Amino acid sequence: MTSPFHRRPVPDYLISSPLVALLYPLHQLLLHLRGPPRLPPPDTRPIRVVCISDTHTLEWPDVPDGDLLIHAGDLCNDGSVREIQAAVDWLKTLPHPNKVVICGNHDSYFDARSRCEEDRDEEGTSFAAISSTASIHSLDDLTAASQIDWGDIHYLQHSAVTLTFPPSSSTSSTTALMSSQPRSLNIYGAPQIPAIVSFGPEHAFTYPPHNDAWSRTVPPETDILITHTPPQSHLDLSPIYSTGCPNLLAESWRIRPALHVFGHVHESAGREPVFWDDAQRAWERLCANRRHRAQFGRFTSLAGFLRDLFDPAGWIDAARVVVYGVLGVIWSQIWGGENGAGGWMVNAACMYRDSGQLKNPPQVIEL
Repeated sequence: MTSPFHRRPVPDYLISSPLVALLYPLHQLLLHLRGPPRLPPPDTRPIRVVCISDTHTLEWPDVPDGDLLIHAGDLCNDGSVREIQAAVDWLKTLPHPNKVVICGNHDSYFDARSRCEEDRDEEGTSFAAISSTASIHSLDDLTAASQIDWGDIHYLQHSAVTLTFPPSSSTSSTTALMSSQPRSLNIYGAPQIPAIVSFGPEHAFTYPPHNDAWSRTVPPETDILITHTPPQSHLDLSPIYSTGCPNLLAESWRIRPALHVFGHVHESAGREPVFWDDAQRAWERLCANRRHRAQFGRFTSLAGFLRDLFDPAGWIDAARVVVYGVLGVIWSQIWGGENGAGGWMVNAACMYRDSGQLKNPPQVIEL
């Protein structure tokens, strides 16, 4: 059976739901025609955020410069302290003044249930507890985090940090006026992923896919949300063959962060604007209502055409996606309105499929 983390052939999408398969490119076009979902506050210097994930012991050769570097998990493969420390040592060499890291399901040392045999005897490890110059927050296992020499990296595990970014040092009077005030961002990170396949015990922070591991866990003041799993319906192989978490999506709606960074699903790397509006709700409803079809074989999925044909609620939602999307384009591009309350979804996975090579470039967002 095809892995749920692999993209299906285009005919599979058309067979399972021709309505959403044909609507998807139009929905994406309307999203991008609306322009940036959020602009930096007026009279401030934009904060350049560089996002990477799923490097799996490898090193991207030329990470773009920025004010903040985010790694959204899967630093390594076997989850040992040895491999994690090697990845952290590489991140410490990068010039970004602020760095934030969470772990992923392959970084198993941080989950006592999944720890490698070589790391189970803490007294035998060659990595002594080292205090970091960054804030290390974890509600689960402060001791595990302290076995890594993080340097100036902020490690988050079900925890948050507030970072302050200084104003520009430019001598230009215009730039100095625009950048005279420092800015702060509240960042929350959590590693848990839904076990939509039979992950082995070596995979960390897994939870049954029908369990709610997210509701009311993220602080409401969060500006940047970092998770390893994607939310459902966004950069998770949707529509239909979604691997994201619906409860994380609901939590994202509650928080509405300016930026949500994740990885895990290598084949959906990229970025997507979100506007938290009726068009988005309608699209997510269409995806959720068709997610159960992913379990069907191709022959059984042939009924998807008939199900779509006699689904008035689906056609109404499809109309909402188009109408509200077009109105959003008119508002921003013709009337000159600003998109002030949206945000970005970023799948920052650098690993290209399961190739063992980093081919998906880092994502750069300005906030």
